Amino acid sequence: MEARWDLNRRKLRDLLDRESVDALLLLGAPNITYATGIREPTGAMLITRDCGDVILTSVLDYNRVSSMSPKDVAVKAFYRRSGEASVGMAMVPQSDLISGGLTDAVKQVLGNCNVKSIGADLQWADYASLNVAQQLQARDLSSSIAKVRAIKDDWEVQAILDSIAAAEQAFREAIELLDSSPSESEVEAAFYSSLMRQGAWGESFPTIVAFYDHTALPHHTPTPVRLQKPGPVLIDFGADMYGYASDTTRSMWHGEGGAEYKRLIELVAEAQAAAVDQIAPGVEARSPDLASRRVLAKEGLDKFYNHGLGHGVGVEVHEVPYLAPASTDVLEKNMVVTVEPGFYIPGVYGVRVEDMVLVTAKGARLLTRLSRIIS
Repeated sequence: MEARWDLNRRKLRDLLDRESVDALLLLGAPNITYATGIREPTGAMLITRDCGDVILTSVLDYNRVSSMSPKDVAVKAFYRRSGEASVGMAMVPQSDLISGGLTDAVKQVLGNCNVKSIGADLQWADYASLNVAQQLQARDLSSSIAKVRAIKDDWEVQAILDSIAAAEQAFREAIELLDSSPSESEVEAAFYSSLMRQGAWGESFPTIVAFYDHTALPHHTPTPVRLQKPGPVLIDFGADMYGYASDTTRSMWHGEGGAEYKRLIELVAEAQAAAVDQIAPGVEARSPDLASRRVLAKEGLDKFYNHGLGHGVGVEVHEVPYLAPASTDVLEKNMVVTVEPGFYIPGVYGVRVEDMVLVTAKGARLLTRLSRIIS
C-alpha cells in the first residue's frame, strides 16, 4: 500500500478557496497525521495559500518530526525559555529555530505571508491551542475538515483494509488462549503483542475483553477475571496500522451449552444485516440505526440498546458520520463506517456484533472478513 498523504494535504488545501481563508491552522494531532502521516505529531501545522506548509513543534521533538515529515513540508522548532536556545543550537538548525511559544511561532511564520484570514480545527484543540486560535481570531473550520476526512480515497480504503487484516490476525491469535483459562487482561495482552509483531502502530483504542456479566458493560476495561467455566465472551478490538484505524467486535459463547446466547448473537447479526441493507449514498445516517432497532424490538431488546449503531473510521477510530437515532449526517460514497448493534442486560450479559463497511454507489461493501459467528 502506497500512502499518499500529499493527496490528503491537497484536499485540505482546497478548503482555503472553499472557505475563503488564506491559511489553515491544524491544532489536533489526528489532523496533522492525516496531512502528513507523522505518528504522534506535536505542536501545530500551517497550510497556507502563499507560503507553503509548515509544522511547528518543540525543540525536543524537532528531529523526530523532521525525520517523518514529507519533503515538501517545512519543520520549525519553537522554544519558550532562553535556556532552551542553547540546547536548540545543537539539535536544530539556526534557520529552523523560533523564539517564543506556539502563538509567537505561528505569528512569525505568517508574518511574511499575505494572510488576512485563518481557519482552524478547534474541535481537536487543547486549552493552549485554543488560546493560539483565539489570539489569531481564527474561524472554526472543524466541521469542514471532518467532512473532508470522511470521504476516503482508494489508498485510504486499502490502508483501512490493512488495519483490519492485522486486527483480525491478532484476534485469531488472542482467542487461542481461551481454552487455557486466561484472564481478560491476558487476552488483551496477546492481542496487543500480535499487533506489535505485525508492525502496527498499536491498538486503535483500548481493547475490550469481557467475560460473563462483564459483557453487559459496553466500555468494559479488562480485569484479572479468568475464563474458568462456560460463558459469554465479548471482544471489541482494532488496529492502528500506519495511521489508519479499524474497529470490530465479536461475541461468542465459550465452552459447553450457551444455546440461548448463540441464538441472540444471530439475532444481533440479523439486526446488523437490516442496517447494512439501508446503507447507500444520500441515506440519512439515522435510517440504518432505526432499522437495527426494529429487529431487536421484536424481542423487547431494543430497550437495552444504549448506543448508536456506528460511526466513521479513518485516522481516528471515531469520525464523521455518526449513525445514531438523532444524527443529522447523510451518508456519502466512499465513507467508511462501523455497523455495531448490540444490547446489554445489566448483571446478565451483552451481545454486540460489529463490522466495517464502505459506502459505495450501489450500497455497502463489507470490509471485515472475520466470520460473525465464532465457534
